[in-house]
Amino acid sequence: MNGNILKILSQKGVLEILENLDKKRSLKYKELEEFVGNPSTTSRRLNSLEKKGIVERHVSSEKYRPVYYQLTDKGRKLLSHVRELRENYG
Repeated sequence: MNGNILKILSQKGVLEILENLDKKRSLKYKELEEFVGNPSTTSRRLNSLEKKGIVERHVSSEKYRPVYYQLTDKGRKLLSHVRELRENYG
């Protein structure tokens, strides 16, 4: 893992976002906001994760066009490394 990824992972709410996306497969923005607690912080975290290719953003065609997020393969792999670190050093 490079320093950039470690910096992202250490930010408030990032691990909670990743772990909950792993459990549920897909969550709405508002659901993810609950784990971070602040709309602007949630947006920054999700934008950063999306730019790194860790999460994908999907706009629904439903009436109110909710935005959903899900882990990419890269995100699942990253989360497996985080779990391995926790098991070995946690």
